[in-house]
Amino acid sequence: SVPDSHDNNNKNVAIPGTVGTHEHSIEVNHVYSKAEGPNELGVLRLRGSQPQILTQAQCKSYKTDGYLVIPDALTSDQATGLLNEAHKIMKRISEGGEGIIRHNISGSGENAPSPIGRILATFEPGDKTASNPFERRIARLGCGVHKMRSFHTLTHSAFNRSIVHSLGYNDARITQSQLIAKLAGIGGEIVPHQDGCVSFTDPPNALTFWYALEDTTLENGCLCVAPGSHLTEPIRQRLIKDENGRPKFENLATPLWARDGKAPHVEVPQSDYEYRALEVKKGTLVLFHGNLMHKSGTNMSEKNRIAYNFNVIEGSADCSDDIYTKPTDGKYESL
Repeated sequence: SVPDSHDNNNKNVAIPGTVGTHEHSIEVNHVYSKAEGPNELGVLRLRGSQPQILTQAQCKSYKTDGYLVIPDALTSDQATGLLNEAHKIMKRISEGGEGIIRHNISGSGENAPSPIGRILATFEPGDKTASNPFERRIARLGCGVHKMRSFHTLTHSAFNRSIVHSLGYNDARITQSQLIAKLAGIGGEIVPHQDGCVSFTDPPNALTFWYALEDTTLENGCLCVAPGSHLTEPIRQRLIKDENGRPKFENLATPLWARDGKAPHVEVPQSDYEYRALEVKKGTLVLFHGNLMHKSGTNMSEKNRIAYNFNVIEGSADCSDDIYTKPTDGKYESL
């Protein structure tokens, strides 16, 4: 987690997992100290020094399809550096020791730690026979991965800031960040969902940055999207804190549409969506709208599929204080 002096969110509880039952959660009690900072040796340096603005054609494609694929957003060396950071922290978790806190969480989740500003590991339910079960079963790390030095530098890059500016954001704020492990032969299926239910605003304007740190294929559980579904599928739920601070999905009285708040002429049943598999190369960035329906399959291959993602929202949008990922001081971190 972030050192205690920087964390005023201890009253929150951990975000629920989307794969299986996570009976354990592991906390990494270090991201970077004041002395290290995000500008010290070893940070990621993105290609080029000037902001790269999306073209009009790219912006139009994003608005129409709800997603955009940007190949070579990272060089191979940059993606490898981030992947090595992911492996290192997974190894730290599996070995335990200083800075690693292991939590056994009850079924109700009432004793789960807050994910805000921390790096919490959750686990797949299977393969307990692996030589190192915790390392083999890691499903994801979240929700404060962007606090780590290299991921902090990537997240706050001029490249990413230019993207949100191109898409019309004036005050982009980070709601959460994750490493999705999707390990070889064990990474579980992620069912169709919308990121805007967690990174919630009214009107909905969440944006996900999804960086592939390894090549992705159908066999290793690549990201699959339903093009245009951000315009035909409203946000129907939001993740809030209940009276005890635990996560709870609440149904909205009125669904929230991304098309200027208006419902489409014809609504599309979720069962009718056709998904497009995004088999992308290492270093690719996928952007997608918070209303976009997306999913990923089980990793049945012999290759991992590790990716880094983070969500942003428009800072001026309505976001009530009971939203689960919102810090207790009410302020999301600026991009």
